[in-house]
Amino acid sequence: MRPPLVVVSNRLPRNLTPGAAGRWPRRNVGGLVSALEPVLAAHGGAWVGWDGAALPSGAAVEAARARGSVATALGGFQLHGVPLSEREVGQYYHSCANRALWPLFHDFPGRAVFVPEDFAAYARVNRRFAEIVLEQAGPRARVWVHDFHLMLVPGVLRELGFCGRLDFFLHIPFPPPEIFRALPWREELLRGMLAADSVAFHIPLYRDNFVAAARQFAGVRLAEPEPRDGACLLLHDGGATSARAVPIGIDVDEFERIARLAAVERHAAKLRELHGNLRILFSADRLDYTKGIGRRLEALERFVSAHPEAAGKFVLIQVVVPSRHQVEEYRQMKREIDREVGRINGEHGREGWMPIHYRYQALEREELVAHYRAADVMLVTPLRDGMNLVASEFAASRVDEDGVLVVSELAGVSERSPGALLVNPYDLDGCVEALDRALRMDPVERQRRMAALRARVRSNPVSRWAERCLASGEPSPPLALARAAAPTGTQALEAPWRGL
Repeated sequence: MRPPLVVVSNRLPRNLTPGAAGRWPRRNVGGLVSALEPVLAAHGGAWVGWDGAALPSGAAVEAARARGSVATALGGFQLHGVPLSEREVGQYYHSCANRALWPLFHDFPGRAVFVPEDFAAYARVNRRFAEIVLEQAGPRARVWVHDFHLMLVPGVLRELGFCGRLDFFLHIPFPPPEIFRALPWREELLRGMLAADSVAFHIPLYRDNFVAAARQFAGVRLAEPEPRDGACLLLHDGGATSARAVPIGIDVDEFERIARLAAVERHAAKLRELHGNLRILFSADRLDYTKGIGRRLEALERFVSAHPEAAGKFVLIQVVVPSRHQVEEYRQMKREIDREVGRINGEHGREGWMPIHYRYQALEREELVAHYRAADVMLVTPLRDGMNLVASEFAASRVDEDGVLVVSELAGVSERSPGALLVNPYDLDGCVEALDRALRMDPVERQRRMAALRARVRSNPVSRWAERCLASGEPSPPLALARAAAPTGTQALEAPWRGL
């Protein structure tokens, strides 16, 4: 009998309190939720995470903890909320996770701000997650921890005596050692991750960066000089950890099902009609500097200037999903995008035509898929991205096997997009050439490229990604031996895991 699976992430897929008439609120925005919800629904078990409510004080958090973890059933699994205070959300989430780790891991060290008090809050919150996981899972469940918000959780779980299988997946890039070196808490984070049986990344580059950093800053040793079956076995004082590259997928069948709905096809036709049956460029991004929205607008303006004959023949539908609106840097980013869209439309538009149709809002999934179906060209051009599932969603939605994907070579998904046009988002002239080529591409080449792209996306649905991540159900042998000799319960505080 397999042990229960416990997924741990910063956010729960839904808030714990149903809305009007007992309906669940809309799924929380993010690729991680979209990827994991169908996996856990099929597998069963529990999901531990913050439900998005910031309590007014530490006393309120302690009272919530005293009442125990709030559990709610959803789609075949349990949701367990982790209470956080407003101050903790500010320090752990907005500051340490999003102002220190996020920019550094996306190769923007100049944007990173390191505050010791914020990392202390990060450590406290990671411990609280681990405590709730242990309360709900018991010492021998299977725990799957996700992403950069919770990099200390594996180590804390071992410290608290957890003996079960423990996996960690990083959904953002892992930076090269020369950038990771700038992080004041690099050893603590590395040892937290190394307490897991397996750590996984989207592509080999991120895995190799992690291995190099672990060797330089945590003194790990490689069991073998070269990866075997895509995995590197790392030996350290606590035992052994497998570092793997396992690219994430999407729920392909669900996107294809939605794409074939009559209502979605009608909506796509209506979108084309509303935009005068012009060629449609489409882009959808969460508000973030890593997404390269400003560079994309600059490339589009350069395209219009270089190809005046294209004026009035296309429109860019740019959707920006609100994100981190509490942070002034993100509010300023939105103001800059608003200003640039207005300026470009004002300077390059003409009677009856504006080059950019801009929407600052999240789209429901069916509306999003209708935009995928309506688009002639999909632009996915981040300055850096762990994977970017929007590209895969676009391909899965194109059941007509038409349309062109333009994707940044600095996104992980570029390694799995054989039919896409690859661009360097910093090379504006190259982006202009790609736009021109995409709009001029003949139907035969479009369909050939889309067929190749769809075949790759269909070969790795999210269910297969989960199966690969969870393929091994037992700790690696050196780790199992170390764990068998380690004390449990309160005595575990002096076990080897304390140093991880």
